[in-house]
Amino acid sequence: MKMFTEEWVKTLAEKLKNDQEFQEKGKGFDSNLQFIILKDPKAGVNKDTGFGMWMPTIDNFWYGIKDQNEVDIILQAKASVVQDVFKGKKNVVMALTMGSIKLKKGPLTKLTGNLGAVNRFIEVAKSIS
Repeated sequence: MKMFTEEWVKTLAEKLKNDQEFQEKGKGFDSNLQFIILKDPKAGVNKDTGFGMWMPTIDNFWYGIKDQNEVDIILQAKASVVQDVFKGKKNVVMALTMGSIKLKKGPLTKLTGNLGAVNRFIEVAKSIS
């Protein structure tokens, strides 16, 4: 399954919703998190796309890019960077620190204070083939 497609996002949302470890580690996150994936032909993504979800319960998720006023946290990066993070080749904290993933909206403390949930999110994303 190709990463960042609507089918991939639906699968990710379903897995996160049913992942007990993610649900436990995400208690208190309580935010709409949106990823904006920038086009990156070398990563097979030919146009900007996005997806998001209500963390941690995933009661609401979407494919596409919502207006920034509708979400709490926005992360933005080239597709190859996010692919590397979701494949475990790049550390998410380092990617944020180095600026290859940009926090476009929201408090960094929300992410760093929920690193257990963030790391489990990445593990679940990595499991989707």
